[in-house]
Amino acid sequence: MKKLIAIVACALLCAGTASAQNYTHAVGVRAGGSGSITYRYHFNPGNAIEGMLWFGWNNAINVTALYEWSQPVINDDFSLYYGAGAHIGAAYNDFAIGVDGIVGLEYQIPNAPIAISLDYKPAINFIHFNAYGFFDFALGVKYTF
Repeated sequence: MKKLIAIVACALLCAGTASAQNYTHAVGVRAGGSGSITYRYHFNPGNAIEGMLWFGWNNAINVTALYEWSQPVINDDFSLYYGAGAHIGAAYNDFAIGVDGIVGLEYQIPNAPIAISLDYKPAINFIHFNAYGFFDFALGVKYTF
């Protein structure tokens, strides 16, 4: 049993220090519940910030900022990312402020500057609009550089 615990601990430590992303910048689109234009900047292989800009029906606009952590899964081409942040938006005379979470899986195509992701981004508004957005699943495509 002690050997199993030591092996699991070593695997977790190694996974935590492995390189999760091999790009610094990514620009793309997120199509789904709240489709948006996205930009992600990696400070280092495991930490990033991501901004999302969404234009909706009824002249709505929403800006989201997220801090994300990532780590490789399966191999170095696949990354699990997760994070939290906030958003602000407006539509007609209505205004919204809230918090967001995100969890997703990203695949970076080897030898190509393209990354494809599938994620879930729940949100809760503290002010106006609808009170929550728990069903925001999306497919993303990004150009990486």
